[in-house]
Amino acid sequence: MAALREVQVTVPPAVRRGDTATFHCYYEMDGESLYSVKWYKGRREFYRYTPKESPPMKTFPVPGVQVKRSASNESQLTLLGLSLQSSGRYSCEVSADAPSFHTMIVTGDLEVCEVPKHVPSIHGMRSRYRVGDIIRGNCTSHNSRPPANLTWFINEQQVNPSYIRTHRPYRERKNEFETSLAGIHFVAGSHHFLNGKLKIRCMAKIHDIYLQSTERSIDEDRPRVISAASSANSNGNGANANAIPYDHFPPYAENELDRKDYMTHLQGRNVK
Repeated sequence: MAALREVQVTVPPAVRRGDTATFHCYYEMDGESLYSVKWYKGRREFYRYTPKESPPMKTFPVPGVQVKRSASNESQLTLLGLSLQSSGRYSCEVSADAPSFHTMIVTGDLEVCEVPKHVPSIHGMRSRYRVGDIIRGNCTSHNSRPPANLTWFINEQQVNPSYIRTHRPYRERKNEFETSLAGIHFVAGSHHFLNGKLKIRCMAKIHDIYLQSTERSIDEDRPRVISAASSANSNGNGANANAIPYDHFPPYAENELDRKDYMTHLQGRNVK
């Protein structure tokens, strides 16, 4: 028995504002003749292809929808100059000819995106930290729709979720775009510094159409160790390098103070 079957639709899930998008509507007639293919945005029809009519193609005005007629037919539909208003649910309705007039409809969702004009920014961090210090900072991605998803990396490894401080995106007053903000907060460990450096990166992503990142390099601030020799040289007088300040005498037991050679013992230490 002849029948319309296997109707499938492909709609790109996301495109950039101003771009072109091509939809496909696949079907098998199995011995039946095609009567029409119709496309809807929401519940409003904007495209019809009826092979037995002349001309076979008709379009109807719908806000946010501009059909490229030269790139559209019974199985393909191309839209031009997509705007944020073009986002929504699109449906392909396929109808067989008489006598069955069997009809099937399938849908797909399109999101038109405004991507950020600039890469994400990292702020609030110093250039040097010691092991044990708390490293905190924020990553911001401005003016997009939808808001970008932000991900932190340390030395190219995605960070532990416990390091992340999440914030709700906020809408800009001057337009309808949104700004994403994600914080990071963790204690610097020795394992974070590779050859004295820690690399921290923030990645902003919107679907598969936008991917940008910013990286900061942080130096390990190691405590300085001063040797006895350098300390002596810094005094500028090698002869007095071992002199002991009057308030830094070595501790002695009380009975040692009664020894006759006590002062001789101190004088041997160059105490003046």
